[in-house]
Amino acid sequence: MTLQPPKRRADGYYLAAQPPITSPRLACDLSGCWTITTEWSDWATTVRDQLVGELVSHGNWFSRPPRRDLLEPLFAPWAGKKMQGALEFFCQRPESPGRGTATWILEGLVMSATSIVPVWKVSDFAEVEQDTISLFGDGEEQEETREIQFDDIELESPAAPPTRMRNREWEARKFLAKERVREFRLKAQIADRLAAKEEARFQTTFGDLDDDESHFSEYDLTENEDSSDSEQP
Repeated sequence: MTLQPPKRRADGYYLAAQPPITSPRLACDLSGCWTITTEWSDWATTVRDQLVGELVSHGNWFSRPPRRDLLEPLFAPWAGKKMQGALEFFCQRPESPGRGTATWILEGLVMSATSIVPVWKVSDFAEVEQDTISLFGDGEEQEETREIQFDDIELESPAAPPTRMRNREWEARKFLAKERVREFRLKAQIADRLAAKEEARFQTTFGDLDDDESHFSEYDLTENEDSSDSEQP
């Protein structure tokens, strides 16, 4: 791989990679988060090291010949490990086009007095579709992603239709009503399963769940209904 001579621009000097360099494939979820892999981390370490050597070899691009020990602090690693040992990105990630997999194309580097950063482009995106639903959204305060596969829940078989005269309008209304029934049945089953999981988690961590404790009273629907009834004349 080689770097083209630097071109001045607003954020520093741009050095194009010739040819552009393709990374191993990475996966991305709906929230736009890329999942790093050991293969990508190893690739990034190798390519970065080669690019540092490429910069050192072109002393005529600089006011004075650069040394590796001066460039290394400016050229931060693209990946590494957290304190817990998990891999993470250290570089700016390109914007994800959606849920799926893609490769990153290293188009070049931008060099300034304080940093040397890669310029990425997403390529060869392959969308991944999955039938899941989430009752809790994808907010940053989520402790975990809670998704339930449709295959995990057995829907009840619809009852046999009654014998009666039908027309297109009646069939359409019946279909919509049936879909609403199925939707609410599904939501009820999901809610019941999630409630059971949360109760089991509470019991594992804190012991038996005492519904008489004051901090659970606000979730007591019966108490709320009684209070509402007492306020009526």
